[in-house]
Amino acid sequence: MIFNLTVTNIICVILTHVMIVFTQSDLAKEEVYGQLSDHTMVTDMELFPYVVAVLKMTNYLSAGAMISENWILTAADALYLVRESIRVLRVRLGSMNYKKGGKLYPIKYFRIHPYFDDKKPEYDVALLRLSESVRLMSSIQPIRLLRKPKEVTVTHFIVTAWSPHYTNQFSRSKTFHNSMDMIKRSRILSVQQMHPMDDDDCHSYQDRLGIIETGTLLCLDPTLGSDPCKKDAGAPVVLNGVLWGIVSSWRLEDCKEDTGPSFANLVASPNISSWINAVMQDMHWKLEQVEDESADNLI
Repeated sequence: MIFNLTVTNIICVILTHVMIVFTQSDLAKEEVYGQLSDHTMVTDMELFPYVVAVLKMTNYLSAGAMISENWILTAADALYLVRESIRVLRVRLGSMNYKKGGKLYPIKYFRIHPYFDDKKPEYDVALLRLSESVRLMSSIQPIRLLRKPKEVTVTHFIVTAWSPHYTNQFSRSKTFHNSMDMIKRSRILSVQQMHPMDDDDCHSYQDRLGIIETGTLLCLDPTLGSDPCKKDAGAPVVLNGVLWGIVSSWRLEDCKEDTGPSFANLVASPNISSWINAVMQDMHWKLEQVEDESADNLI
C-alpha cells in the first residue's frame, strides 16, 4: 500500500512538472509574440516549427504550414503553373533560411482546391504530399488546424513567411538595396502581427470587388512597409498555436493605387476543411454548389 502510494505521488509530481514546463514554454512564446514589431526576422525556429518553405529547385515559391508528418498546406497560386514539373518541387523544414539548414523533402504529389480560380482570392489553397514522413524534432512540428468557424474577436494574428519584397527605412538607399546583406536578409524567415479588418469593412470590400461572400476569406490590414503588389503567398495565419488560415497571393491589377487588405483562406471554412480531410484520407471530395453561378472553375 505504501509502495503504491509512493509511486502515485511520484507520477503526480512528474506530471505536474511537465505541465509547468509546457505552461512556461507557452508563456515564453506569448511573451515573444507580444514583443514583435513589423517584419521581425526569426532567430529561433522552435517558436515556429510548423513553417515550411516551398521551393522550385532552390528558388522560393511560397511559405506553407506542416499539418501532419506527411502533409503541407500552402497557397495554390504558386503551384498553378508547375503541374507538369513535380520533380523540381521540394520543401525545407526546420530552418529560418530557405536556402540552407533544416531538412529538405521532395514532393510526391500535390492537390489544388478544385474551386481555385487564379483570378480570385477564394480557395487559394493546396496540399503537398511529401515523399516520406517527416522526422519530428523541436524545430519541426505540425500545427493544429481550427476545426470550426469562429468569430474573429482578436486584435492580431501571427503571420510568418520569407518576404524579400518588404521595404524599410534603409530601402531607399540603392547601395543597401543591392548589397549582399540585403540578399541574405531576404532569405531569413520573418514574422509579423497582422490585424484583422472589421467584418463589415471586409464584406464591403469584397462586395466592391464582386467577390461572393461565402465565409471563406479573412481580411488582414496591410502592414507598414509591405509591398501592396506582392502578398505573402502560403503564409500561415496563426492564433495561440492554432492555424486559422493561409494567405492568398491574389492582388488587384491596380494594386499600387488601391492597396486593400491581404486575404487569407480560412481552414475552418466548410468547403476547405472538408476538402483537406478528404484529400488527406485519399477520399473523393463531394463538391458543393458554388454560390457564384458565373464561376468557370466548377468540376
